[in-house]
Amino acid sequence: MNSATPCRSVFRTLCLLFWMLGCGLLGQAPNPVPPSAQTELDDGPHVLWKGSKARVYWVRGGRLELEEVTGRVALALPGLAAKPLMLLPKNPVPAQAVFPAPKKILAISDVHGRFDTLLRLLKAHKVVDDRLRWIFGTGHLVILGDLMDRGPGVTEAFWFLRALEGAARAKGGWVHVLPGNHEAMVASGDLRYLHPKYAKTLEGLPSQPDLIGPDSDLGRWLRSRPLLLKLGDFLFVHGGISPELVAQGWDLKQINTRFRAALGQRGRSAEGETALLLRSKGPLWYRGLLPPGGKPASTEEEITQVLKHFRVKAIIVGHTTLDRVMVFHAGQVFAIDAGILEGRPGEAWLWEGGRAWRVTADGAREPL
Repeated sequence: MNSATPCRSVFRTLCLLFWMLGCGLLGQAPNPVPPSAQTELDDGPHVLWKGSKARVYWVRGGRLELEEVTGRVALALPGLAAKPLMLLPKNPVPAQAVFPAPKKILAISDVHGRFDTLLRLLKAHKVVDDRLRWIFGTGHLVILGDLMDRGPGVTEAFWFLRALEGAARAKGGWVHVLPGNHEAMVASGDLRYLHPKYAKTLEGLPSQPDLIGPDSDLGRWLRSRPLLLKLGDFLFVHGGISPELVAQGWDLKQINTRFRAALGQRGRSAEGETALLLRSKGPLWYRGLLPPGGKPASTEEEITQVLKHFRVKAIIVGHTTLDRVMVFHAGQVFAIDAGILEGRPGEAWLWEGGRAWRVTADGAREPL
């Protein structure tokens, strides 16, 4: 017998063992979520109501946790709020959408899940302090839509702003969160732009549309927000106001009421008078107020008709990404989507001292 034969046999046996280990055939179950990726999938809380009972979902360490609560929910939000947020089973009333002119307004658009960028801007311009307490006094903070999609901090941004709303009211200030086209997309089941963190849904966790649906606490809150917001002589809207919308003759209250009923429908399948609100000529999508926004652009006469219809002097819009916060049409249109979604440091629009300012993440400002 050749003395090399046993060596070859042992070698073949070792190769087979390594192959079986690699295939998971020796009873060693593979970990479906690598340990390094588990915390990246962490999410929550998500609160879904059924009558007076709430189901509170968390994803921690890559695992789903569920708690059932009856009655009000005291929701601790470490790192997002200075104190617990109290949730009630009943639907919130529609938020106020018309206000007299505030002395200070800070507006930010298209955060797209970049919660860290949002926080830096708010701290840089003294809206919140390092403990996330409201320090903006009687000022108004406006988030001009598209908190959702693309980034990994969507849930955090929603709960932070939800809690900050109450903290602001206690100090005489206001937080306004308006829906954008990406909130409407996710609510209707269009999930093309989800960050991988939210696309990898664990078994037992409701779908993304359900997590902002009419039974979810965040979904109810989102549906109570206005599509259009009027602060003094300023109209805030995510996309823009088209001539087609003005031609309907609807006032601000009618538009907000119709949109709340339509949220969750797909724009192409929506029917009747609500269809316009969800399509390209609706307030979520229309880009024609900005020269670089889309064609055909609104004419000067059409922009004048928009201002006249809503009895304002200027419109503040997001949705169309520009290099910086800019002003168009002789101060009648301000565009404030400055590319947070692309990972830039972020910019905001500030009204203070009777004039508009472009402000940046380092605390600087320049007049517009």
